[in-house]
Amino acid sequence: MNFDLSTQDGLNHSVIWRQKMFSMIKDGGTWAIPRSGAIVRVDHSNNTAHITLAGFPEPDVERVIKAMGWNVTYK
Repeated sequence: MNFDLSTQDGLNHSVIWRQKMFSMIKDGGTWAIPRSGAIVRVDHSNNTAHITLAGFPEPDVERVIKAMGWNVTYK
């Protein structure tokens, strides 16, 4: 499967993967991204991902979440 975000197929596959992953996280649950230390709190009721940065930004994560039709906020 292609996850290259510079291609439409890659973006589409990434969106599908992220939607499946988010569906396994309960409302208010979190997803930790070890490479950057970011914590994403999933707010299903408002279709919003609240990202707390501990290291460096994750622009590709934000791009995929926004492509899902969700909002992204930073703390």
